[in-house]
Amino acid sequence: EVDVYDYKSSILEDMKEADLIVSHAGAGTCLEVLELNKKLIVVVNDRLMDNHQTELAEKLGEGGYVEYSSVVTLASVLKTCPLQPYASFPKTDSTLFSNFL
Repeated sequence: EVDVYDYKSSILEDMKEADLIVSHAGAGTCLEVLELNKKLIVVVNDRLMDNHQTELAEKLGEGGYVEYSSVVTLASVLKTCPLQPYASFPKTDSTLFSNFL
């Protein structure tokens, strides 16, 4: 089953129930999904300035946390995506920032 929508005020519950999430490669979205320990395929928008989404996707991919693609390669990545879980992303230490201050 695939759920899609143009806009929804919160997709947190959908993400919690999902087995696989396909998303753009924005940092906030990537971190939110990885904190839920969900399989994630990020689709890079390579037309953005400085190509920062590609850099993030490549680093997360190298760490074994995500699969990544472009719009053009998404279909082939979906076909070859491994079924086993990805590496667990390290939990955030919420005290780091307050301790820094």
